[in-house]
Amino acid sequence: MRIVLPYLLFVLSTIWSGGELLAQEASFLRNETLRIDLVLSGNYSRQSAYIHRLQRYSGRFGSARQDCSPFDYGEYRYFLLHPVSGDTLFQRGFSTLFEEWRTTDEAREKQRAFQQTIEMPMPAEPVELRIESRRRNGTFFALLSESIDPEDPAVGHFIPEQHPYRTLHGGEQGERLDLLILAEGYRSEEQALFYQQATALSQELLQLEPFKSQQAHIRIRALAVPSRQSGPDDPRAGHWSATPMGSSFNTLGIDRYLETEETWLVYDHAAQLPHDHIIVLVNSDKYGGGGIYNHFSVVSGGHRYSGRVMIHELGHGLGGLGDEYYGADVAYNEFINLEIEPWQPNLTTLVDFDQKWKQMLEPSTPVPTPVRPMYQNTIGAFEGGGYVAKGVYRPALNCRMRTNEAKGFCAVCRHILTRKILFYAQ
Repeated sequence: MRIVLPYLLFVLSTIWSGGELLAQEASFLRNETLRIDLVLSGNYSRQSAYIHRLQRYSGRFGSARQDCSPFDYGEYRYFLLHPVSGDTLFQRGFSTLFEEWRTTDEAREKQRAFQQTIEMPMPAEPVELRIESRRRNGTFFALLSESIDPEDPAVGHFIPEQHPYRTLHGGEQGERLDLLILAEGYRSEEQALFYQQATALSQELLQLEPFKSQQAHIRIRALAVPSRQSGPDDPRAGHWSATPMGSSFNTLGIDRYLETEETWLVYDHAAQLPHDHIIVLVNSDKYGGGGIYNHFSVVSGGHRYSGRVMIHELGHGLGGLGDEYYGADVAYNEFINLEIEPWQPNLTTLVDFDQKWKQMLEPSTPVPTPVRPMYQNTIGAFEGGGYVAKGVYRPALNCRMRTNEAKGFCAVCRHILTRKILFYAQ
């Protein structure tokens, strides 16, 4: 398949004039979004994908320059293809809770199904949808292929509920990275608490690089979705709660892992406002969170480290960054294949270090880089990351993707996050 590169789109847009539209602009309705709800099912050795429903709703979906992502991140990717030429009209990578579950012990004994949602600008004409999954060796295979006709009556019209919201940063005009914070587990009488916590976390984010220097390219909104009861489920404490998006601690058996498997409900509420990335803010003072690339991020709102957790989870959810720690309580087995380069841009096995951040190293920096105080502020390749102590290397001795105590993101992670922010702001 041929991919129309973003820089080529930019060149063509500057050459063509007189009201002519780019092929991408003519192919999509920019003021409508196509939402596809999927079911991913299987176990550790096999998987399947099935479309549950297709829906369209009113709402802006980016510019033509955002159609083909230059970031080859995620365990999955999806394309909209021209049915005749095969050209790629739209492309995104993403990850899922399902793929994390597939690396657990439970997946060797059972089969399960997980919800997933993907979104794209509404096609103006028939297209081919192709969803691919990444093999353990790094190559992709087709998981699902299906024709989509935007005029098919089976494509439903979704009308989201309307709830109060506030713009916390960035105003209403202009193309920016749109971060949407959804209230989860806040009753109507706790709306003020939600806005207070959302504002505090947003301010903390905007004081940390690269978000601080890129503030002009970021917009943050907080949507006050009301809940019947306060707080999330907490299975180990025997607490259960009726909330709009079904959030819960103890995801995959890890007490601090705060997530929701009700993905479709999250996107039901997010449809009210533009969103390049969704943050589900949960009414709890317990430490916890989670972040999955191009899926959404989750964080409890009332813990003293909530801001730090949210920033770390945005590293995953927005930036595609991998965890740089090891030795912690995780449910995963053989999460990274040591025989290839991981797709996470801040992790390397040194199999092909040239494609990662090698060009950012000083010539005198040894690779691997010893864990010594003299390299405290040095970009290098320090062993330990991706949940294992040996064979995986990270860019810095410490970074917000490794510990909450780190002052901020390392230079490599800042560079990656800056690129992501600017991609959505173009």
